[in-house]
Amino acid sequence: MDKQLIAIGTHPIEVGHYMLPTKEVLRLMENLKKIVTNRLPGMIVYGRPRLGKTTALKFALENLPNFINAPIPIFIANSNTYRFPSEEKFYSDLLYDFDFPFVSRRKPGELRNQIVNLLKEKAETSGTRRVIVIMDEGHNLTEAHYQWLMDIYNQLDRAKISMSIISVGQEELLSRRTFFLGQRKSQIIGRFMTHEHRFFGITSLEDIRSVLHCYDSPEISEYPENSECSFTRYYFPEGYDKGQRLEKDAGIIYRQFMDLRREHGVKSKLEIPMEYFTYAVENALKIFGTHGDQLEWITSQQWLEAIKLTGYIESEIYMALAHRGDNE
Repeated sequence: MDKQLIAIGTHPIEVGHYMLPTKEVLRLMENLKKIVTNRLPGMIVYGRPRLGKTTALKFALENLPNFINAPIPIFIANSNTYRFPSEEKFYSDLLYDFDFPFVSRRKPGELRNQIVNLLKEKAETSGTRRVIVIMDEGHNLTEAHYQWLMDIYNQLDRAKISMSIISVGQEELLSRRTFFLGQRKSQIIGRFMTHEHRFFGITSLEDIRSVLHCYDSPEISEYPENSECSFTRYYFPEGYDKGQRLEKDAGIIYRQFMDLRREHGVKSKLEIPMEYFTYAVENALKIFGTHGDQLEWITSQQWLEAIKLTGYIESEIYMALAHRGDNE
């Protein structure tokens, strides 16, 4: 393959816009399949920050229609925080995130009807009479927000349209559910929080090996299209042709992460956020590969440098301090 055909800075590794079907993504997809197949109204997806929850959910949902052989419309909205939440702000934000072309100041009821009509139209056009709404940063949702979502849900239900709300956020989502339980808000829990999915980062050597395999395999990470060139092969063509693979370096990378943690006194259970792990891989490919030092392959020391550049260990130290403060 002639690499001159690819302008420097345009490869998915350099742009940062690519998704990998990791084990965690596939596990999430299985749970989403249950939600959709059984027409369940909601689920919470939670985990520590920077695990790649939203990215994984987008990947899973983009591929879900093929997985279940049904073109279900999917909408994504951000759960914004305001000092004084209001229906008007909430509904306007939803319309904006749903790419509605004519968002204007109107009464809350009119805005809600616009949302319902938009979701209804997409659900009917798809033929499934189903719609999925993802609420990102779902730990920001208050009781009022869920009540407003319930109003949308009820209007769609009367039109015989099923809506599933997937709230994605940090572990505070569980605390929010516990609070609602204490307040006897069973209508909120029953609709949107009965089902849950705990999203994990990388917790083992096998997880590392599985993710690295995605970079090595042209069936998964081919670029450009129809080139049979994986991300690994593109950046290290000589090493790849001689049998080198990122997957074979899994043990080295695992040890570097563990040694860094021990060196800085990080004693928490291993869970590497996907964001930091992919940054480490991207650093190694960009710095030492075909657009950088043009090395044949990556050494153990260079892997360590790539990991350190991500800021992973600083994040772990701050997380440990934050949790210690919570327990004091």
